[in-house]
Amino acid sequence: MLADELARVAKGEVLADDWNRRVYSVDASHYEVEPAAVVCPKDANDVQEIMRYAFAKKLPVTGRGAGTGLLGQSLSRGLVLDFTKHMNRILETGDDYVVVQPGIVKAVLDKELKKRNKFLPPDPASSSYCTIGGMIADNSSGVHCLGYGNTIDFVDAVDLVYADGSAGHASAAGCDGRMASLKSLLAKHSDLVRNGYPKVSKNSCGYRLDAVMRDRFQPHKVLAASEGTLALVTSARFKILDLPERRCLLVLGFEDVIGAVRAAPAILQFSPVALELLDHTVFLHSKSAEKGSLLYVEFAGAKAQEQLEQCRQKMQGIAKAAEYASDEQSLAKIWSARKGALNSIMKMTVGSRRPIGLVEDTVVHPSMLAEHTESILAAYRNHGLQYVLYGHVGDGNLHTRPIVDVSSESEMIEKLARRIFSETIRKGGTITGEHGDGLARVGYIKMMYGKKLTALFRQVKELFDPGYLLNPGKKVPII
Repeated sequence: MLADELARVAKGEVLADDWNRRVYSVDASHYEVEPAAVVCPKDANDVQEIMRYAFAKKLPVTGRGAGTGLLGQSLSRGLVLDFTKHMNRILETGDDYVVVQPGIVKAVLDKELKKRNKFLPPDPASSSYCTIGGMIADNSSGVHCLGYGNTIDFVDAVDLVYADGSAGHASAAGCDGRMASLKSLLAKHSDLVRNGYPKVSKNSCGYRLDAVMRDRFQPHKVLAASEGTLALVTSARFKILDLPERRCLLVLGFEDVIGAVRAAPAILQFSPVALELLDHTVFLHSKSAEKGSLLYVEFAGAKAQEQLEQCRQKMQGIAKAAEYASDEQSLAKIWSARKGALNSIMKMTVGSRRPIGLVEDTVVHPSMLAEHTESILAAYRNHGLQYVLYGHVGDGNLHTRPIVDVSSESEMIEKLARRIFSETIRKGGTITGEHGDGLARVGYIKMMYGKKLTALFRQVKELFDPGYLLNPGKKVPII
């Protein structure tokens, strides 16, 4: 029996009863896939032993953190490894770096770093419960990525376990033989990699080979946005920064969403660290919701107040200054409304009618954002759909979901997705900025990158995992 065999192999708990398998059959997506069993590994050596067993049995394995993925990334019919129970510690902290295990919750790490006046900038809305391993898997971003960057920009080194149970390491300073083979493979396709990616500030579609080959060989970056399909991360080293000496936040009100997104390029001239959109449609379930849209504009550093005042003056006559904050308590209170947008949206599900996430993460250059928003709204009007809309407009990243009856509208959803994705690609953007591909978008990766680059993705997958045992069906379709 599988559970008995795993119990002899693993030091951590083995969960194979019906109740636990049902618990792990869901995540934050609308998919439901029941695993064969779940193991909570004790440490990196335990992960190796489990992977050796799975490799010998040809048993698929999927790593899992908090299950906050919106597209089914952590779901599998094989073996699920839950890193949150035991592999959740800070291993080392220096002046400019921290080393952590994959199961640590981002908010726990934030709390410890704050004691040292440091922070790791990527801050997804799910920071209170999402894990660092999941953030690497999806190349997570958040509201402050405009000013500081995404997970891929901060991860410096990783310790790994491959599909066959062998240990690995990758950093700019050195790597194992398999990672060295990646360098040889990509060198043969340097022009394809250099020219094949969208010129946007965030992207979690496909494998981020462009980041691996940028400036110098940085093999560890291939794990960011890979959704656990190449190797399992057992520890990761991140760059950390000093907390800014000053922060201030301006909330601007607009009559409609087009006016708000049209203002974004002008606001970006003042170098905010965050520029976020919250449209009234997010609160459709609330009868008290006012019409219009808000932009949250945050500045940080020694000149924050000066930048904010210049921005306020620029926006006079265009927007109404709705709120201002410069102390930590007020900042946290105002930001909570923006960070709670996804939770508000999830409450809109009634029976089979729900906000669908397939097209919810497109990115274009901010200069094209107004045109892009108008084309999305036109697509919704064409199908007579209600929708919700918010996002990281400073990066040109829209989070929007049409509200659809999923029991009868699958053909329409597919048609809508192809229309919106085609428009996004035509504008030089990406179909997913920070939420990844998962089960939902894996079929659109070829549309995004074309035949040659997706063929290279398959070569990368087979270099690391020739048996397609690690999180199969994600990033590279199973033939």
